[in-house]
Amino acid sequence: MARLLSGTNIRVLLAALCLASGSFLLLSTWTRHVSLALGYQRRRLHGFEPSLPNIGNNAASKDHLTSHGMKHEYDEEGNRKGFLLDTPFCNIPDINPFDPVILRELGKSKEIRCPQRNPSLTYSDGSHLRINWSKIDNDLKGDFKYCQYHGIRRGDRNSDFAFELGELSEPFDDDILVPPQDEFMKVHCYSRSEGKISTNFHATVTPKPDVEERARHRFSQHKEIHQPKETYNVHMIGVDSVSRLNFMRHMRETRKFLANELGAFEMSGYNKVADNTFVNIVPMMMGKFVSEMGWNETMNDKPFDNYPFFWKNFSRAGYRTLYAEDAPKIAIFVYAKEGFHEPPGDYYNRPLALAMEKQRSVWSPNHHCVADRLETSMVLDYVTDFSRVFKDKPHFGFTFITRLTHDSASLVGSADFAYVKFLRRFKEEGHLNNTVLIFYSDHGYRFGNMRDSYVGKVEERLPFFYLVFPPSFREKYPDIVRNLRINSKRLTTPFDVYETLKDILYFDGVARKGSTSDRGISLLREIPAERTCEHAQILPHWCLCLEQKKLNPSGQLASRIGRAVVAHINKLLSSAFHLCARLSVMNITDVVEMASNDRVLRFADVFHDVINHTIVYETQPLY
Repeated sequence: MARLLSGTNIRVLLAALCLASGSFLLLSTWTRHVSLALGYQRRRLHGFEPSLPNIGNNAASKDHLTSHGMKHEYDEEGNRKGFLLDTPFCNIPDINPFDPVILRELGKSKEIRCPQRNPSLTYSDGSHLRINWSKIDNDLKGDFKYCQYHGIRRGDRNSDFAFELGELSEPFDDDILVPPQDEFMKVHCYSRSEGKISTNFHATVTPKPDVEERARHRFSQHKEIHQPKETYNVHMIGVDSVSRLNFMRHMRETRKFLANELGAFEMSGYNKVADNTFVNIVPMMMGKFVSEMGWNETMNDKPFDNYPFFWKNFSRAGYRTLYAEDAPKIAIFVYAKEGFHEPPGDYYNRPLALAMEKQRSVWSPNHHCVADRLETSMVLDYVTDFSRVFKDKPHFGFTFITRLTHDSASLVGSADFAYVKFLRRFKEEGHLNNTVLIFYSDHGYRFGNMRDSYVGKVEERLPFFYLVFPPSFREKYPDIVRNLRINSKRLTTPFDVYETLKDILYFDGVARKGSTSDRGISLLREIPAERTCEHAQILPHWCLCLEQKKLNPSGQLASRIGRAVVAHINKLLSSAFHLCARLSVMNITDVVEMASNDRVLRFADVFHDVINHTIVYETQPLY
């Protein structure tokens, strides 16, 4: 312990983080003899407010007010520790993801092992369907004769609610090149005795002549008119209902790979702007609230074909486009809506998803596996095949994966295995050398008891968000990289993603500064430190920036907290009083309370929460 000189007047800052009520109290006080800053978490359990003068007692500390050693220090980028965001008009507390209030609601999960009773005797590889000879030899002892398939296509109604099976193909016992019209397949394989030994589904990616001709022409025009300095491919991979904190808890390997292997930029202050998936994806892909796009719940029979989603901008610029989802019953533009009458992408896996959903026999009991493959991995394999086939041609992918993480915050840990495998392979195959990857979630977990706590409210509003750029990007554009680093600690929203997509498509390599007068600011531009929720049009109900309020430094609350903190410091120093003088409060100069606005705490209804309202209620039996 360093020698502490008596007789010196030193300032102590108390940071009291109240997770139950969402208030953060900063108290500046003068004490004698020592400079120290401690953080305290105050819990208000079932409306009970612990007695502050007893803070120094062991029992009180353990049960109600526990020290986390949160010093009032600064990180490498000049932000005060204890805050996730620390800008002049937006302070968001940095909550421990392993807080026991939340851990009580979460279980542990392992990698999902799919049953092997229906082995995949075929597998997709870009534009080819290949025979899995290793499984045939090892699992079936060579008892295999041939396979046949039905192509899966959109039905005659050309809607998102129908599919049809094509004619049965000729038998094949070797690898085949899949024609474009049969990009999705239901495959049956047979033994030497003609018994069916396997039923499975596959998605392949074969270049389509009409798409290729159109893309070549449009891309040539795009380069001539806009003269982009770089033409990066873009992949957006969305994971439903995963908060930043739950990502840290359960997707540790994926998070580690993003940081250490891919140099990803994490947008720590990414704040959702509405309730569920649909109303957060629309601002991301259109730059508008749902109410501004001219759609409401009474129009659930109107398709979304004519709305200007940004994947259409990439298509007009000559990019091949992919749109992929799982869980077809609750897909973004289908759940309680009409979906698309025309495919939103050149490669659109919805017919396959519908066909698989109807074939109950191929699903595992938990509905996460199709035969011996995880559904999440099947979608990610489709993304990988798309990038393989068009590795040297401009392409854009919008992928959103729901089922594994939507209904269980704990199953996020099972998803970790699938996503880190995908990212590792994507890197090893070189797809990230000319691709911008946007890896994100729409919101945190929205159901269960966890949502009732303050931490749960924070989680719901702060989904995870990462940007990955090609390795050469850092060397070529250091000023933009600087902006990305700054923005990782600024308030950001889905509207900013829309502006970012524009800057990537029409990339000019110039580092700019954003303006608070703009609702959406590209993440490639420096977001002003002065940005507020009002600037970003995050309504008070969703805004996590703490509201600041000056309290009376001479008041009873300040006095009680000051005495309690100094008493606790004295207790910590008691074994070294031969070196350290006993402290006493001399003066309290400043008390600031920072609290979440009341609408966050009450889950108030808001104008932009336009669909799928949640109602919480209790029942009792009638006698």
